[in-house]
Amino acid sequence: MGADATVKRNTTLQIINQNNSTGEKTMKQTIRLMLVSLAIATLIACSGKKEDVRPTETQPVTQTDTDRDSVTTGVDPNSVTNPRNIIDRPAGNPLSTRVLYFDFDQSTVRSEYRNVLSAHATYLNANPGARISLEGHADERGTREYNLGLSERRGFSVEELMDAQGGSDNQMTVVPYGEERPEAECGNESCWSKNRRVEIIYTKVQ
Repeated sequence: MGADATVKRNTTLQIINQNNSTGEKTMKQTIRLMLVSLAIATLIACSGKKEDVRPTETQPVTQTDTDRDSVTTGVDPNSVTNPRNIIDRPAGNPLSTRVLYFDFDQSTVRSEYRNVLSAHATYLNANPGARISLEGHADERGTREYNLGLSERRGFSVEELMDAQGGSDNQMTVVPYGEERPEAECGNESCWSKNRRVEIIYTKVQ
């Protein structure tokens, strides 16, 4: 084979190799473009899909003041058996009344306090561990000895009514103070009426 033929053959091989290399590059570029296009199409399809979200129907809720109090504290503010109401003393609950006033020189409990004593008796019955002190008081008129006895009789009047309505004797203690601990001092009926009283003191809630 002559020199010219050899040169031609080498030149031909180089051209073929270049074409093959160019073809491979073109193939790779085509594959990359296809993969990128596929990825873009997938992203577009996903972003364009909308969730089927159905609105939730909301029912109106109405609450009374009592309901709101119960939610806030977890306790019915009208209950006369729950210890929390002894501590919190909610307005309108008869357990919140702890002072009973008396007429002059009288130890009879006024009728207006009957529901109050009934509520406290119910509480004692529902909470056997509870203990109360019934502190009797009198105004300054009369001798110290007389007023001490009068304040004691007032305390026992309260105890008897509560005992009759469910309270127990061993839960109640009468403590007479006579005129020694006045609630008000002014020397006239406006103060005396406040000093004729029995105070219900819880020494043990439950």
